[in-house]
Amino acid sequence: MALITSQEIKTNTSMGGNIDPDKFMHLLYDVQVLILEPSLGTALYDKIVTDFEADNLSGDYLQLFNSYIKPVLWHSVYAQYLRDGIILAQNTGIYENSPENASQADIENVKYVSKSAQSKADVYLERMERYLCDKSIPEYSNSQDNDYDLEPKEINTISGWYLPNGGEYPYAKYLKNND
Repeated sequence: MALITSQEIKTNTSMGGNIDPDKFMHLLYDVQVLILEPSLGTALYDKIVTDFEADNLSGDYLQLFNSYIKPVLWHSVYAQYLRDGIILAQNTGIYENSPENASQADIENVKYVSKSAQSKADVYLERMERYLCDKSIPEYSNSQDNDYDLEPKEINTISGWYLPNGGEYPYAKYLKNND
């Protein structure tokens, strides 16, 4: 289930409005599973998705969704598209995308813009984690139901601005003290 639309991504990033959604919407699921779910934990991620599908988000969950989740998704999908959009896989082979009457962007410039977009997502991820620790959202502060679901954890993205904390979840002490 897509939690945002292609138009939201285009409107809230510098992605051109004429880019075909088929070129980037497949990245949304990857971002949801690889960045969002580990940040929220499976229990909270599943609740958000279920309530979104039922058009039932409200209160702290709606605030979380609108203020943090959506921006993380916009900027992360855009950053991923910048990295992946250079190459086209077609029936006749794999090509570098090169439109007529335009010059290819320098790969270092593409990396710079991609890192900039992902660093914006990182800011929202950090704010989201602080918001979740401040609010008493049971699906976040209580442990997952089983061994295969993901516990909430800090995500290391490739933006270049994020400083890992040695693998320990920074708010774990807070969560343990409030159980």
